[in-house]
Amino acid sequence: ADFSKQAQHSWMRLEVTAVLTVVVGVVSYLVYRKLCASKEPPSAPQTQRKDKKMGCLESKPEEEDHQAKKQRVDTAAPATSNTTAAPKPAVVSSTKPAAAAQAAPASSKPAAKPKEEFSWNKKKPDPKDFMFSNLKNQVCIKPPGAINGQMFIVEDCEDCDIYVCDNTAQVQVDYCKRCRIFIAPSESSIFIRNCEDCKCIFACQQLRTRECVNCDFLLYVSTAPVIEESKNMRFGCFRFFYFSLAQQFEAAKLSVYDNKWSEVYDFTPGDGNWSFLPLNTKAGDLMKPLSAHPGSFSTKEEEAMHGDDAVVPVTAGLRKADFAGKEKSFVLLLPSKASEGPSLFSKLPADCILIQTKQLLLDAAKVKTLLEKCGDKAVTAAAKGMCVGVEVAGDGALGGAAEAVKASGGSAVAYASGSADAAAYELNVFFETWRDFTGHGITK
Repeated sequence: ADFSKQAQHSWMRLEVTAVLTVVVGVVSYLVYRKLCASKEPPSAPQTQRKDKKMGCLESKPEEEDHQAKKQRVDTAAPATSNTTAAPKPAVVSSTKPAAAAQAAPASSKPAAKPKEEFSWNKKKPDPKDFMFSNLKNQVCIKPPGAINGQMFIVEDCEDCDIYVCDNTAQVQVDYCKRCRIFIAPSESSIFIRNCEDCKCIFACQQLRTRECVNCDFLLYVSTAPVIEESKNMRFGCFRFFYFSLAQQFEAAKLSVYDNKWSEVYDFTPGDGNWSFLPLNTKAGDLMKPLSAHPGSFSTKEEEAMHGDDAVVPVTAGLRKADFAGKEKSFVLLLPSKASEGPSLFSKLPADCILIQTKQLLLDAAKVKTLLEKCGDKAVTAAAKGMCVGVEVAGDGALGGAAEAVKASGGSAVAYASGSADAAAYELNVFFETWRDFTGHGITK
């Protein structure tokens, strides 16, 4: 009996639950329909009636057929005969704006985007364009813009005049004989190996030679040049000119004032391995100028306007013994005045020569140390920054340097030592005490 009562109560609960579920469902459906009806836009007839109340033209039913439209147009006769010509001007005037409206999008259409170029679609450089190989008795010239910082190779050439007149990443010169070779500023290294009787004018960050014999160099190098297993190698300071050479030094991040051409390091030291060329050796003593070759990009007029020392200052380097006992002076080109150097140097006495130059960043402490014997406060105030120090030697160097500075703009451009004691002190501090601080390139 108890079981039957419990079963009866359970069925009653199920029935009540089912009824409630149905009721909730119906109510929810009605609420949903009401919400949807409130969001629906008004129907077409309602829109037409509303338009009538607002005074607008009555909307035409979309289901109106073509015959009805035609009948309405035909029955709308003009009131007077004067109105029959009126539609013609109206049509003409209406077509002009329509044409203009159609032309406007064409004129305002954005230009087509350039086709994107991917690395795999670009033309790959031909290695043959970046080498001179197996040539004899030829003139070979690579003009500015022909290499654009790529690696270059010169190999197995004999009796050739070779001019690489563009920036390179690195250059290798191998197994050449009796060649005259010019290489424009290379931002890295030049390796010359197994070459004989060659005349070379190179500009680079590092020079390495191996197993070379009887080769002459006019050299710019921002680090000490290195030779190995080589004999009768002779070195002098870089000399050469063409119109874009100075810009190529800047592009290679090489300062023309940081030239260590004379600081030769020999891995295999021995007598007769290397020596200096005469101090007055010029570019023309090693190879012909560019203008001497038909079709060259350089002209005689350009070369006549500038000497072969117009870009890199010619220095005596470590050939100091030749100037022992000579009067010396220290010249400091102030920040942003490095470009005034060539003009200032040209005003030095003929008996004076540059021993060495160096670019160095001076802070306030260095300025105070270096110029403690300078009485010109304007110089000490302006000297903070990237400066160029110059050692000048020769008869009348002190007075000559002071006059050259005065003629070049005075203390606004440069400073020159005021006495022999000041010169000795300043030269020692700048070139010896601060020797490890020398830069290997342009620092702005």
